[in-house]
Amino acid sequence: MLKLFHHRDLIGVITEEMPDGLAMVGQIALTPEAAKFKEVFDFFADDEKSDNVEPPFSDDILHNWSIELDSGKIEEISIPNIYPDGLICWR
Repeated sequence: MLKLFHHRDLIGVITEEMPDGLAMVGQIALTPEAAKFKEVFDFFADDEKSDNVEPPFSDDILHNWSIELDSGKIEEISIPNIYPDGLICWR
């Protein structure tokens, strides 16, 4: 089980994590804190939009993401893609 954070805010708990090429994928159970990122997650879940439109979000929103591993080690990641079905992809 991994934990997704933005700064110190716990956004969700990730299970079933596995490598997928250069990325990682898994299933995420979002916390109530994730609600403020719904618009961001919707933007990046739309592959056509996220590939062709500049993200309309502040640098703070686009950065400062991390995963806490089972060991307690923290790894910085790029903003993850979180889909409505609970799939999460990150690098």
